[in-house]
Amino acid sequence: MSDDSAVLSIDFLVGFTIFLLAFIWVLSIIPGLLIGLQAFTIDYDAVAYRTGVILVEDPGQKSTNETSWEIATFQQNYNKADVLRFGLAVSREDPNILSLDKVNRFFDNTTFNYPGDYHNRSIFGDYPYRFNISLKYIGSPESAKSIGEVLPEGYGYIRRFVKIKSMSNATIDGSNLTFLNNERFINGDNTTRTHIFSILLNNTDLIGEGSLVKDAAYKIIPGKESFMINLTYLNQTIVNAMNVSQENCFNISLNNTIVSDSTRTITFFDPIIDEVPLHMTTPQPVKRNVSILYNTTANRRGLNWEAPQITISLIFNLIPTGEPGCTMGSRFLNNTYTAPFDYDNNPNNVTQPQLRDAVVEVAVW
Repeated sequence: MSDDSAVLSIDFLVGFTIFLLAFIWVLSIIPGLLIGLQAFTIDYDAVAYRTGVILVEDPGQKSTNETSWEIATFQQNYNKADVLRFGLAVSREDPNILSLDKVNRFFDNTTFNYPGDYHNRSIFGDYPYRFNISLKYIGSPESAKSIGEVLPEGYGYIRRFVKIKSMSNATIDGSNLTFLNNERFINGDNTTRTHIFSILLNNTDLIGEGSLVKDAAYKIIPGKESFMINLTYLNQTIVNAMNVSQENCFNISLNNTIVSDSTRTITFFDPIIDEVPLHMTTPQPVKRNVSILYNTTANRRGLNWEAPQITISLIFNLIPTGEPGCTMGSRFLNNTYTAPFDYDNNPNNVTQPQLRDAVVEVAVW
């Protein structure tokens, strides 16, 4: 006798329900299993991409706002604990244009340690990633800088093409007497032995609202960037009133270099004299050249480099050699009573910041 009641048994309902639940559970875990097979590659590429963006598009962050993260503060020595996030860009408005000072500080492994300092400030996350970050100028393989480990066979990777903003520099050429006399930079008399030559960095004109240069990628910013001043062929500036050389009559001594922000004055102890870097504790003889490299990665304690005006003064002394026919004093590079040399946006006087092509590569594994 057939059963036409269409009533399902309890056993069938229970079995079918268990089957559905099991089927749904299997469907839910299959995507996770498939993702797990590729998770590491996808994650590494994403971390490399994110790190590359942070480094080349962000200026970084410091715990205080008084200056950039790469610079020694005005009142204390450099403290890496103040750095919250690495970023190599000149500014947020100039992505892919990197600051030379930030690049130098970032790759300074005497300041920051791999992997901890770099992981905490540019990689982020709880996973203990290994990585290698490198930079090189295009066309200059010898310029390569890197931090991290040797690359393994498999890793996430990103390459970013960037430009590096170089520092500005000025050269006062002592062999160009026409220029020096026109600017009234050679002065003195038969009794003057001490000569002072001053250079003015006018922040009001360089970075103020009225600055002729608006883009930070091309501005001269003494408070946040290194700069260099070269005095060359100083021996040729020792002349008499007729511009006849008196070079054999005197030896040149650099007694001191002082830097002032109009309210405070500090001494600069580390000139480059005749191509030799020195730490001065006493006056030093000079044959031809003196260079002042003010590096932002050095200690700038005691001076506000963002003050309206910064004056750098080199104090020289002429020491008579005793040669026959020489007078007691002489004219020399000296603007004590005239206008200082203006370190400004005039390319005839100061080599302006240039942009060099480079590539940043980030590998993560």
